[in-house]
Amino acid sequence: MVLSLFFSLRRFDLPRLGLSARLAGLVLCTMAVCEPVRAETVNVDTVASLGQALADALPGTEIVIAPGDYGPLLLRGGGGTPEAPIILRSADAADPAKFDAMNLRNVQYLVLQDLNFDYVFTDEDDADLRPFQVIECAGIAIRDSLFDGDLGPVIADGTDRLPTAFGLSVRDTQGFELSGSEIRLFLRGGVFAQSTDLVLRNNVVHSIRSDGLNFVAVQRVLIEDNTIRDFLRSPDLMDHSDMIQFWTAGSKSPSTDIVIRNNVLNSGVGLYTQSIFMRNELVDRGSAGTDMFYRNVVIEENVIINAHLHGISIGETDGLTIRNNTVVRNVLSSGQDANPSLWTPQIRVAEASRNVQILRNAVARITGPTGQSDWTLADNLSIQDQRPNEPGFYDDVFMSARLSDPRVLSSFVYAPGGPLDGTGIGAARLENEVSQGP
Repeated sequence: MVLSLFFSLRRFDLPRLGLSARLAGLVLCTMAVCEPVRAETVNVDTVASLGQALADALPGTEIVIAPGDYGPLLLRGGGGTPEAPIILRSADAADPAKFDAMNLRNVQYLVLQDLNFDYVFTDEDDADLRPFQVIECAGIAIRDSLFDGDLGPVIADGTDRLPTAFGLSVRDTQGFELSGSEIRLFLRGGVFAQSTDLVLRNNVVHSIRSDGLNFVAVQRVLIEDNTIRDFLRSPDLMDHSDMIQFWTAGSKSPSTDIVIRNNVLNSGVGLYTQSIFMRNELVDRGSAGTDMFYRNVVIEENVIINAHLHGISIGETDGLTIRNNTVVRNVLSSGQDANPSLWTPQIRVAEASRNVQILRNAVARITGPTGQSDWTLADNLSIQDQRPNEPGFYDDVFMSARLSDPRVLSSFVYAPGGPLDGTGIGAARLENEVSQGP
């Protein structure tokens, strides 16, 4: 039987949904799951017709939305199947349908494509508001979409407004994909918790105040081919800014089976951030043992251009491979103190980690190895920008890393005949000319 019920949002607890009170009075749609599977395309151009299409949708249905503002996308239950997901997409990718909030709960096998998730700040909103949430779902994919944030209140006299709210929040979900999408102008770009089988591929995250992507208690995670760049933050605030951050504090299970591959993490013309930061708070504070070690982590083929010593920093882990990463200092992003050591990104691994391989990286320094029998270090190249007459100086290693716009990736191509040219050390993408720029 097709579920075609509509529920007034007033029947639900708005704070529990994490939505602002200004959404009250709109509708919550429940999508159908029923047999037989059929493929159908439904064109919609109003909020009412979209609600009806979602209520009537069978597995395999494609709902095509005309340009316009559709308010919140609020779905509870239902969906498609692995073989026949329900697809919700804009009719015109150049003029996408716009939603000002999203809350998916217990939804299965839904594809959202070419959509604009547009958050607009109001004075009632808290900084940690989560306007776009995926909770207790399965098989959700968001593709080629924009999460567009906003600037929050003036924090202190004379300061600029800064990004606020969380761009995307995924919790207690099995199977989630974010691909080909952009996240910008949020306090945090994305937060992923207590979830499995996550794929984040070919996204751009920028103009973030605090953290780009956060993860806690997640399993089977692929973070691949993303660009995270140019944070919009203030040196006067105590923000602990990371481009990719994992943590264990407050969790009951470790994050495992993680691949962070072929990403560009570039501070550009913004202030420094930590780049890949995976502290294991429960273990290093003595609150947990080996049962809470990160497990099976691979970090490879990433280009990191930043200005904080935490370039790749990994807490207690069992099964860690860090290979073929190029980690470079961006002097334009350095802090105010005259402390090059603090502003030069390193590779740092907790000494208690087990079964560690650190191979073929180009980086200023590697911290953590103390002769552990189950660690392997090989073919890493030390690079630096402080001493022109010593090995590994940037002018000998790269085309123009010190003198060019750091947002232009071709500045970091390996110099012909230099110590990285043709050696198989560092990220392979910098072997040849690349066109990525601001």
